Amino acid sequence: MKRAWVVVDMTYDFVADDGSLTCGKPGQEAVDALVTHLEEAHRKGDLIVFANDAHTPDDAEFALWPPHAVEGTKGAELYGKLLDFYHVNKGDTVRYLAKSKYDAFFKTDLEDQLRAAGVEEVVVAGVCTSICCYATASGAYYRGFQVRFVPEGMADLTAEAHDLAMRQMENVLKAESL
Repeated sequence: MKRAWVVVDMTYDFVADDGSLTCGKPGQEAVDALVTHLEEAHRKGDLIVFANDAHTPDDAEFALWPPHAVEGTKGAELYGKLLDFYHVNKGDTVRYLAKSKYDAFFKTDLEDQLRAAGVEEVVVAGVCTSICCYATASGAYYRGFQVRFVPEGMADLTAEAHDLAMRQMENVLKAESL
């Protein structure tokens, strides 16, 4: 079964200690765990899509959340080892996707990219588990993809939110832990 990895919002603002909407240490630990998975996925030829918030400075979302991931700022860049992985491997099977909402499928060409690559299974990882990861997993489910997730490659603003979101993925979306 052809697999794609959708890595959600693993950017400076969501992961760095001084990021504007950070998951902090759990996010940093998730980056370290995720890099190992992505290196193996890349060797196997899986499609890897880094789906990241790319907001304008006046984005309406900033009425709900502090400004974060503003296009062209350090806060919108992939964090740490993931930035290195992306720069070394970007190309046909390692891609970047800008998104403006929680769900990486919303008003993007993600579904088209996955269908063109023959993908049947989507592995979701990233931050925040209960917000953008859950929304993206839901988007994959609603489009008929089998959904998996990587617990150690995800983080949230609280451990409770992380755990609840993973249970919801399992119970509601019938997603399986990888």
